[in-house]
Amino acid sequence: MKLNIDNISFAYDQDYIIQNINCSFVSGNFYSIIGPNGSGKTTLLDLISGFLNPCNGNITIDETKVLSLSKKDISKKIALVSQDYAINFPFRVKDAVMMGRHPYIPRFSHPSENDLEKVDRVMKTCGISHLSDRKINELSGGERQRCVFARALCQDTPILLLDEAFSNMDINHTLQMLRLVKRSVREENKLVISVFHDLNIASTWSDVLLMLKKGEITAFGNSQDVLTQQTIKDVFDVSSIVEFNEHAKAKQVYYPSI
Repeated sequence: MKLNIDNISFAYDQDYIIQNINCSFVSGNFYSIIGPNGSGKTTLLDLISGFLNPCNGNITIDETKVLSLSKKDISKKIALVSQDYAINFPFRVKDAVMMGRHPYIPRFSHPSENDLEKVDRVMKTCGISHLSDRKINELSGGERQRCVFARALCQDTPILLLDEAFSNMDINHTLQMLRLVKRSVREENKLVISVFHDLNIASTWSDVLLMLKKGEITAFGNSQDVLTQQTIKDVFDVSSIVEFNEHAKAKQVYYPSI
């Protein structure tokens, strides 16, 4: 599967957030988007998922325009985990996770045995089976985020978008979810695009880095090629040392303490 972004721009009241973006993403790769606050990272994911309409340009999945698809069809192709996704109604956790199966359940029908089995399996994989009957609005931020993560995995889409999806999780659960996502890329040929603020996590887990600054691409390529002291200086205006770390098996960024 190929996701193509062709000359996309987006503005609020003539204030451009995204400008002239051209790039392609292909299945079987873990992509990370990094950049300063306000650089357009979340906006780009919202454009890809069809939540926002671009001012110009097109986004296609295997040459089909995303905006030509129904919301239901988009939900079968793209799942999004957002850092600020809110479920305020007191759904039980298993019911909230089941929402990921709604694109496949005919109107006025009940979930099938396959739907129920998938929800149980994904909840177990995400380590939230013990929360099954808890009210989702009573959970901690990290627990709620894992539930939203499980909901997206239940959509069983070829494309997974992660917008700071690990921001409320502790390091143990963050690593569990990252391993799960990386395995889905390698074994199920999924296409994953994730927004990170942590450059070291992005470098360790992603195959390709896309750097944004002021709504434009400043670098796009192999993670180990893109992550350099110069690109970090150019994009974030921060001095750093970038070295390959044998334990992480990836480049890591170190900053001065004073």
